[in-house]
Amino acid sequence: MKAVVILQNIEKNTNLGQLIRTCNALGVADVCVVGRKKYSSYGNQNTHSTTKIRHFFDFPAAHHFYKSSGYKIAAVEISEASQSINTVRFSCNTAFILGNEGQGIPVAVLALSDYCVYIPQYGNGASVNVNVACGVVLNTFMAQSDNTPNTIERNKFLASTV
Repeated sequence: MKAVVILQNIEKNTNLGQLIRTCNALGVADVCVVGRKKYSSYGNQNTHSTTKIRHFFDFPAAHHFYKSSGYKIAAVEISEASQSINTVRFSCNTAFILGNEGQGIPVAVLALSDYCVYIPQYGNGASVNVNVACGVVLNTFMAQSDNTPNTIERNKFLASTV
């Protein structure tokens, strides 16, 4: 199974760079940036050059591209209709939408999603950072996939040859 991450109007360049790095580490097929064309990828530790990045000015175009490529669309959003990431069973290629740091995912984008997932929380905060959410969701997805993780040599992962 393949995963894609759709970044819906992420504002902070630090978050964007860290998201690219997380997506690279967790083996996404590509990162899709929706919204502004110019962005900085500060904090990505040069993974920007080895991560496939697509850009769409609006979500309907990204939605059409990934749906026609056979992906299910899963919004990562806290709502009463969302399913816990701990109970969802993934069985096909999935594109995960991560929203703006302050406003989340717009209602119109949620309406185009096949389903929503949330990360259970136990502390006092209202949510986790978008990069943390990305890591938790992708790790859960990859644990259910048939993808083989990179091997460890000493205290480092050996880069995948894929």
